[in-house]
Amino acid sequence: MEEAVRILSSYAKIVNEVLEKYVPRAVDENWLKDLFGEAEYRYELDALNKSIFEPFWDLADRGGKRWRPALMLMIYEAFGGDPREIAPLSVIPEVIHNGTLAVDDVEDGSEYRRGKPCIHRIYGEDIAINMGNTMYYLPLTVLRKLNLKPEKRLKILEEYVETMLKLSFGQAMDIAWHRGLVESVDEKQYLQMTLFKTGALAGFAAKLAAIIAEVPEEKARLAQRFAELIAVAFQIQDDVLNVVGDEAKYGKEIGGDITEGKRTLMVIHALRNLPPRDARRLREILDMRTDDRKLVGEAIELMKKAGSIEYAKQVSRSLAEKALENLKELIPEEERRRKLESLANFLITREY
Repeated sequence: MEEAVRILSSYAKIVNEVLEKYVPRAVDENWLKDLFGEAEYRYELDALNKSIFEPFWDLADRGGKRWRPALMLMIYEAFGGDPREIAPLSVIPEVIHNGTLAVDDVEDGSEYRRGKPCIHRIYGEDIAINMGNTMYYLPLTVLRKLNLKPEKRLKILEEYVETMLKLSFGQAMDIAWHRGLVESVDEKQYLQMTLFKTGALAGFAAKLAAIIAEVPEEKARLAQRFAELIAVAFQIQDDVLNVVGDEAKYGKEIGGDITEGKRTLMVIHALRNLPPRDARRLREILDMRTDDRKLVGEAIELMKKAGSIEYAKQVSRSLAEKALENLKELIPEEERRRKLESLANFLITREY
């Protein structure tokens, strides 16, 4: 665990350096001219800084593991490259990720993110949504600064479009389920939703490394699959922490997924395995979307009764094992894959 944290910290430092370069804490006239050219009339800097860049950095400065861009840099390094060569590209998955957090928190009605009130609770829903949407596109301006072959730039853009569609489709499924628009959900549907909502961006980060490294398509696919599986395992562990984690370490309200009526893997397993009366009660509490601690606690106890928390941990471990099998095929040399193995193990055993 300590080694993984140390490794992550070293790559996070690289990511943070380029993040400040490409997403400024405050924009000025020259930055806007570089992006759009001379103003037709006059740029209004205060509005942009207060409604986009200040809330973005409020969220980004709270921490976060930076594991998606770190994963990209590690994979590129495992392919034999210098991670600093592609460091500017690391802002793409990291900035998009932060944008999705701001928007998802509005859609989920969440209260806390990374130990503080969500962005929409501080700045308002309109600012949070617009800032989040801006961060879906702003990091792509990095491509204008890099000397990439046209075919590489096109491939990155194609992968980006597919990734953003997957993110939106995954979120659509998640929203529909917790709003009760679908009668029942099975485990495979949950895993597909998570593959889209959480796995897609990690897979995109891995694909970026593969595109720049110019590895064969088979290797690019293995890298993408490794990242996707690790991300799904990570999300399941996150769902587990949401019901049994330490709130001080976790940084979000414990039981928040129950309040939001989320159909997590644990919920799906519990509804399938509990006696009918208990299953009805669990569904009833989820449909209430309540923050009553007694009711939330009752729902957690029902999932424990069904063995659903241990089951979710087991599935997370199984997915991580599959990911590591992919990694061994991708990077046969043990020493070159050591950091990636350490990261994978950390993501599924973490407590925050």
